[in-house]
Amino acid sequence: MLLPLLGWLMAAPPTAHAQAGCPDVLLGDSLAVGMAPFAQAQGFEVIARNGAGIAWLRQQEPRCARRLVLVFGTNDLRGMRNEEADQYLRQISAVMERWPAARIIWATPGCFNRDAQLEQGSTALDRVLARRVNQADDALRHLPAIHRGREARCTYESHDGVHPTGEFYRSWWSTLVRSMERTQVAATR
Repeated sequence: MLLPLLGWLMAAPPTAHAQAGCPDVLLGDSLAVGMAPFAQAQGFEVIARNGAGIAWLRQQEPRCARRLVLVFGTNDLRGMRNEEADQYLRQISAVMERWPAARIIWATPGCFNRDAQLEQGSTALDRVLARRVNQADDALRHLPAIHRGREARCTYESHDGVHPTGEFYRSWWSTLVRSMERTQVAATR
């Protein structure tokens, strides 16, 4: 079974316009708002809103992007169970299929030590992601589709238990960009 979330990366190759003449885009929720200054300093266009959830993401007009970094999911996690997490992956995939981007990476939510319902949802989402990745065809394993938050950001300084400090945002942003630069999506080779 092919990984549904990665399916949109293997769709039709991006147009030359998407590769050459389109901006880099950071799309997301309040976590994207927090890393916006670092993204903008590297020329990324930022489309982000505090409190954004899947309904907001669906309303965004797809646009051409050279690289698309999606930092998203925290506002939809509260109390999410495995079945809902599996459906959530399909919803994210359906939205992202519409974006004509040469490269896409989704940074998923991390850990939430101070909020049991967010932590439950994050754990469920990560469990489903791990299962899907393990079921993926070997040819798909190299794709830079997912930057798993529970592997990447479970220990960080935060004043509210959700949003990192400015220094961590800078570091996290650098990691996302390096991850995307290291890996070529098959359609762009």
